[in-house]
Amino acid sequence: AARVSGVVAALVTGDQRAIDRADWDIFRATGVAHLMSISGLHITMFAWGAAGLTGWVWRRSRRLCLALPAPSAALLGGLLLACAYSVLAGWGVPAQRTCLMLATVGLLRVSGARWPWPLVWMLACAAVVALDPWALLQPGFWLSFVAVGVLFATDSGAARADSAWAGGRFGSKLWHLLREQWVITCALAPLSLLLFGQLSVVGLVANLLAIPWVTLLLTPLALLGVLLPPAWAWAVQASDLLWWWLSLLATWPWASFSWPLPPLGWGLLAVGGGVLCALP
Repeated sequence: AARVSGVVAALVTGDQRAIDRADWDIFRATGVAHLMSISGLHITMFAWGAAGLTGWVWRRSRRLCLALPAPSAALLGGLLLACAYSVLAGWGVPAQRTCLMLATVGLLRVSGARWPWPLVWMLACAAVVALDPWALLQPGFWLSFVAVGVLFATDSGAARADSAWAGGRFGSKLWHLLREQWVITCALAPLSLLLFGQLSVVGLVANLLAIPWVTLLLTPLALLGVLLPPAWAWAVQASDLLWWWLSLLATWPWASFSWPLPPLGWGLLAVGGGVLCALP
Protein backbone atom coordinates (compact mmCIF):
# COMPACT_ATOMS: atom_id res chain seq x y z
CA ALA A 1 0.00 0.00 0.00
CA ALA A 2 2.86 2.38 0.82
CA ARG A 3 4.45 1.73 -2.57
CA VAL A 4 1.21 2.41 -4.43
CA SER A 5 0.44 5.54 -2.41
CA GLY A 6 3.93 6.84 -3.18
CA VAL A 7 3.37 6.45 -6.91
CA VAL A 8 -0.06 8.11 -6.74
CA ALA A 9 1.34 11.01 -4.69
CA ALA A 10 4.16 11.49 -7.20
CA LEU A 11 1.73 11.58 -10.11
CA VAL A 12 -0.69 14.02 -8.45
CA THR A 13 1.58 16.39 -6.53
CA GLY A 14 5.06 15.68 -7.89
CA ASP A 15 6.31 14.60 -4.44
CA GLN A 16 8.65 11.65 -5.07
CA ARG A 17 9.86 11.21 -1.48
CA ALA A 18 7.31 8.47 -0.75
CA ILE A 19 8.75 6.20 -3.47
CA ASP A 20 11.26 3.74 -1.99
CA ARG A 21 14.74 3.38 -3.39
CA ALA A 22 14.03 -0.25 -4.29
CA ASP A 23 11.09 0.94 -6.38
CA TRP A 24 13.32 3.48 -8.13
CA ASP A 25 15.73 0.67 -8.97
CA ILE A 26 12.88 -1.15 -10.73
CA PHE A 27 11.83 2.00 -12.59
CA ARG A 28 15.39 2.72 -13.74
CA ALA A 29 16.05 -0.87 -14.75
CA THR A 30 12.97 -0.83 -16.97
CA GLY A 31 13.48 2.71 -18.27
CA VAL A 32 10.20 4.18 -16.97
CA ALA A 33 11.53 6.45 -14.20
CA HIS A 34 10.60 9.48 -16.30
CA LEU A 35 6.91 8.59 -15.87
CA MET A 36 6.90 8.51 -12.06
CA SER A 37 6.61 12.23 -11.49
CA ILE A 38 4.95 15.35 -12.81
CA SER A 39 6.70 15.07 -16.15
CA GLY A 40 6.36 16.99 -19.36
CA LEU A 41 4.29 14.14 -20.75
CA HIS A 42 1.71 14.46 -17.97
CA ILE A 43 1.47 18.23 -18.26
CA THR A 44 1.10 18.01 -22.03
CA MET A 45 -1.64 15.43 -21.57
CA PHE A 46 -3.38 17.68 -19.03
CA ALA A 47 -3.07 20.65 -21.41
CA TRP A 48 -4.57 18.60 -24.25
CA GLY A 49 -7.54 17.53 -22.11
CA ALA A 50 -8.05 21.05 -20.74
CA ALA A 51 -7.94 22.50 -24.26
CA GLY A 52 -10.58 20.03 -25.43
CA LEU A 53 -12.85 20.87 -22.49
CA THR A 54 -12.34 24.63 -22.95
CA GLY A 55 -13.13 24.39 -26.65
CA TRP A 56 -16.29 22.38 -25.98
CA VAL A 57 -17.53 24.92 -23.42
CA TRP A 58 -16.54 27.87 -25.64
CA ARG A 59 -18.54 26.57 -28.61
CA ARG A 60 -21.70 26.55 -26.51
CA SER A 61 -21.78 30.39 -26.57
CA ARG A 62 -22.18 32.37 -29.79
CA ARG A 63 -21.03 35.55 -28.05
CA LEU A 64 -17.79 33.95 -26.89
CA CYS A 65 -17.07 32.57 -30.35
CA LEU A 66 -17.56 36.01 -31.88
CA ALA A 67 -15.19 37.52 -29.33
CA LEU A 68 -12.48 34.87 -29.84
CA PRO A 69 -12.43 31.84 -32.15
CA ALA A 70 -12.96 28.57 -30.33
CA PRO A 71 -9.64 26.99 -31.44
CA SER A 72 -7.67 29.95 -30.08
CA ALA A 73 -9.70 29.95 -26.86
CA ALA A 74 -9.10 26.21 -26.44
CA LEU A 75 -5.37 26.67 -26.94
CA LEU A 76 -5.10 29.51 -24.43
CA GLY A 77 -7.39 27.79 -21.94
CA GLY A 78 -5.40 24.58 -22.10
CA LEU A 79 -2.16 26.51 -21.58
CA LEU A 80 -3.46 28.50 -18.59
CA LEU A 81 -4.97 25.45 -16.90
CA ALA A 82 -1.78 23.45 -17.47
CA CYS A 83 0.26 26.25 -15.89
CA ALA A 84 -2.14 26.39 -12.93
CA TYR A 85 -1.83 22.62 -12.49
CA SER A 86 1.96 22.89 -12.61
CA VAL A 87 1.93 25.59 -9.91
CA LEU A 88 -0.28 23.44 -7.65
CA ALA A 89 2.06 20.49 -8.26
CA GLY A 90 5.06 22.44 -6.98
CA TRP A 91 6.29 24.23 -10.12
CA GLY A 92 9.31 22.01 -10.55
CA VAL A 93 11.92 22.51 -13.25
CA PRO A 94 10.38 19.93 -15.65
CA ALA A 95 6.99 21.60 -15.20
CA GLN A 96 8.43 25.05 -15.88
CA ARG A 97 10.21 23.82 -18.98
CA THR A 98 7.11 22.14 -20.34
CA CYS A 99 4.85 25.14 -19.71
CA LEU A 100 7.34 27.44 -21.40
CA MET A 101 7.55 25.16 -24.43
CA LEU A 102 3.76 24.95 -24.65
CA ALA A 103 3.47 28.74 -24.31
CA THR A 104 6.01 29.32 -27.08
CA VAL A 105 4.28 26.96 -29.51
CA GLY A 106 0.81 28.17 -28.49
CA LEU A 107 1.59 31.85 -28.96
CA LEU A 108 3.06 31.15 -32.38
CA ARG A 109 -0.10 29.35 -33.42
CA VAL A 110 -2.48 31.95 -32.00
CA SER A 111 -0.57 34.70 -33.80
CA GLY A 112 -1.01 32.85 -37.08
CA ALA A 113 2.72 32.16 -37.54
CA ARG A 114 3.61 28.99 -39.41
CA TRP A 115 7.28 28.43 -38.74
CA PRO A 116 9.26 25.37 -39.82
CA TRP A 117 9.73 22.92 -36.98
CA PRO A 118 13.50 23.60 -36.53
CA LEU A 119 12.75 27.27 -35.81
CA VAL A 120 9.96 26.41 -33.36
CA TRP A 121 12.21 23.88 -31.64
CA MET A 122 15.14 26.31 -31.37
CA LEU A 123 12.88 29.13 -30.15
CA ALA A 124 11.52 26.92 -27.36
CA CYS A 125 15.09 25.95 -26.40
CA ALA A 126 16.19 29.59 -26.42
CA ALA A 127 13.23 30.66 -24.29
CA VAL A 128 13.95 28.00 -21.67
CA VAL A 129 17.67 28.80 -21.52
CA ALA A 130 17.01 32.56 -21.39
CA LEU A 131 14.86 32.18 -18.28
CA ASP A 132 16.91 29.37 -16.71
CA PRO A 133 20.51 29.20 -17.96
CA TRP A 134 21.28 26.46 -15.44
CA ALA A 135 18.92 24.17 -17.34
CA LEU A 136 21.86 23.39 -19.63
CA LEU A 137 23.43 21.45 -16.76
CA GLN A 138 20.36 19.26 -16.20
CA PRO A 139 20.08 15.88 -17.95
CA GLY A 140 16.33 16.33 -18.27
CA PHE A 141 16.83 19.37 -20.49
CA TRP A 142 18.89 17.44 -23.03
CA LEU A 143 16.75 14.31 -22.90
CA SER A 144 13.49 16.20 -23.41
CA PHE A 145 14.66 18.54 -26.15
CA VAL A 146 16.54 15.84 -28.05
CA ALA A 147 13.46 13.61 -27.86
CA VAL A 148 11.17 16.36 -29.14
CA GLY A 149 13.62 17.30 -31.89
CA VAL A 150 13.96 13.70 -33.05
CA LEU A 151 10.19 13.25 -33.13
CA PHE A 152 9.85 16.45 -35.17
CA ALA A 153 12.57 15.37 -37.59
CA THR A 154 11.24 11.85 -38.11
CA ASP A 155 7.54 12.79 -38.44
CA SER A 156 7.63 12.96 -42.23
CA GLY A 157 4.90 12.36 -44.76
CA ALA A 158 6.72 9.27 -45.95
CA ALA A 159 6.65 7.82 -42.48
CA ARG A 160 2.91 8.38 -42.25
CA ALA A 161 2.42 6.83 -45.66
CA ASP A 162 4.38 3.76 -44.58
CA SER A 163 1.90 3.22 -41.77
CA ALA A 164 -1.03 2.96 -44.17
CA TRP A 165 -0.51 -0.80 -44.52
CA ALA A 166 -1.25 -1.33 -40.84
CA GLY A 167 -4.92 -1.93 -41.57
CA GLY A 168 -7.30 0.81 -40.58
CA ARG A 169 -7.21 3.71 -38.20
CA PHE A 170 -6.40 1.68 -35.07
CA GLY A 171 -3.66 -0.25 -36.79
CA SER A 172 -2.16 2.95 -38.13
CA LYS A 173 -2.11 4.54 -34.67
CA LEU A 174 -0.61 1.40 -33.15
CA TRP A 175 2.12 1.32 -35.78
CA HIS A 176 2.79 5.03 -35.25
CA LEU A 177 3.14 4.42 -31.48
CA LEU A 178 5.55 1.54 -32.02
CA ARG A 179 7.59 3.58 -34.46
CA GLU A 180 7.80 6.62 -32.18
CA GLN A 181 8.90 4.50 -29.22
CA TRP A 182 11.57 2.77 -31.30
CA VAL A 183 12.85 6.11 -32.62
CA ILE A 184 13.07 7.61 -29.13
CA THR A 185 14.79 4.52 -27.73
CA CYS A 186 17.34 4.43 -30.55
CA ALA A 187 18.09 8.15 -30.45
CA LEU A 188 18.34 8.52 -26.66
CA ALA A 189 20.28 5.35 -25.87
CA PRO A 190 23.73 6.94 -26.44
CA LEU A 191 22.64 10.08 -24.58
CA SER A 192 21.50 7.98 -21.60
CA LEU A 193 24.86 6.24 -21.50
CA LEU A 194 26.65 9.59 -21.72
CA LEU A 195 24.62 11.17 -18.91
CA PHE A 196 23.97 8.25 -16.55
CA GLY A 197 26.26 5.40 -17.59
CA GLN A 198 23.23 3.10 -17.59
CA LEU A 199 20.91 1.79 -20.29
CA SER A 200 17.71 -0.23 -20.00
CA VAL A 201 17.60 -3.02 -22.57
CA VAL A 202 13.93 -3.77 -21.81
CA GLY A 203 13.00 -0.07 -21.87
CA LEU A 204 11.39 -0.32 -25.30
CA VAL A 205 9.09 -3.17 -24.23
CA ALA A 206 8.35 -1.59 -20.85
CA ASN A 207 7.48 1.85 -22.22
CA LEU A 208 5.19 0.46 -24.91
CA LEU A 209 2.74 -0.42 -22.15
CA ALA A 210 3.83 1.95 -19.38
CA ILE A 211 3.49 5.20 -21.35
CA PRO A 212 -0.17 4.78 -22.41
CA TRP A 213 -1.00 3.03 -19.13
CA VAL A 214 0.36 5.83 -16.93
CA THR A 215 -0.64 8.69 -19.23
CA LEU A 216 -4.14 7.62 -20.24
CA LEU A 217 -5.26 5.55 -17.24
CA LEU A 218 -3.22 5.81 -14.06
CA THR A 219 -2.61 9.57 -14.01
CA PRO A 220 -6.22 10.55 -14.91
CA LEU A 221 -7.53 8.23 -12.19
CA ALA A 222 -5.09 9.68 -9.66
CA LEU A 223 -6.15 13.22 -10.55
CA LEU A 224 -9.84 12.28 -10.55
CA GLY A 225 -9.40 10.98 -7.02
CA VAL A 226 -8.92 14.58 -5.84
CA LEU A 227 -12.60 15.18 -6.68
CA LEU A 228 -13.92 11.61 -6.38
CA PRO A 229 -11.95 9.65 -3.75
CA PRO A 230 -13.28 6.23 -4.95
CA ALA A 231 -11.21 6.74 -8.12
CA TRP A 232 -8.08 6.25 -6.03
CA ALA A 233 -9.07 2.61 -5.52
CA TRP A 234 -9.05 2.16 -9.30
CA ALA A 235 -5.70 3.96 -9.45
CA VAL A 236 -4.32 1.49 -6.89
CA GLN A 237 -5.41 -1.47 -9.02
CA ALA A 238 -3.91 0.10 -12.14
CA SER A 239 -0.66 0.75 -10.28
CA ASP A 240 -0.51 -2.85 -9.02
CA LEU A 241 -0.90 -4.22 -12.55
CA LEU A 242 1.83 -1.91 -13.84
CA TRP A 243 4.12 -2.87 -10.97
CA TRP A 244 3.64 -6.58 -11.76
CA TRP A 245 4.58 -5.96 -15.40
CA LEU A 246 7.67 -3.91 -14.55
CA SER A 247 8.84 -6.35 -11.87
CA LEU A 248 8.58 -9.18 -14.38
CA LEU A 249 10.68 -7.29 -16.92
CA ALA A 250 13.26 -6.27 -14.32
CA THR A 251 13.99 -9.93 -13.53
CA TRP A 252 15.01 -10.68 -17.12
CA PRO A 253 18.72 -11.37 -17.67
CA TRP A 254 20.47 -8.29 -19.02
CA ALA A 255 17.41 -6.13 -18.33
CA SER A 256 19.81 -3.22 -17.95
CA PHE A 257 23.53 -2.72 -17.92
CA SER A 258 25.96 -0.09 -16.74
CA TRP A 259 28.87 1.26 -18.70
CA PRO A 260 31.76 3.54 -17.73
CA LEU A 261 31.06 7.12 -18.74
CA PRO A 262 32.72 7.70 -22.13
CA PRO A 263 34.81 10.77 -22.98
CA LEU A 264 32.69 13.72 -24.05
CA GLY A 265 33.88 13.60 -27.68
CA TRP A 266 33.03 9.93 -28.14
CA GLY A 267 29.72 10.45 -26.37
CA LEU A 268 28.70 13.27 -28.70
CA LEU A 269 29.63 11.16 -31.72
CA ALA A 270 27.48 8.33 -30.35
CA VAL A 271 24.54 10.70 -29.82
CA GLY A 272 24.88 11.91 -33.39
CA GLY A 273 24.95 8.31 -34.58
CA GLY A 274 21.77 7.53 -32.62
CA VAL A 275 20.00 10.49 -34.22
CA LEU A 276 21.13 9.40 -37.69
CA CYS A 277 19.84 5.89 -37.08
CA ALA A 278 16.45 7.32 -36.07
CA LEU A 279 16.05 9.47 -39.17
CA PRO A 280 14.08 8.04 -42.14
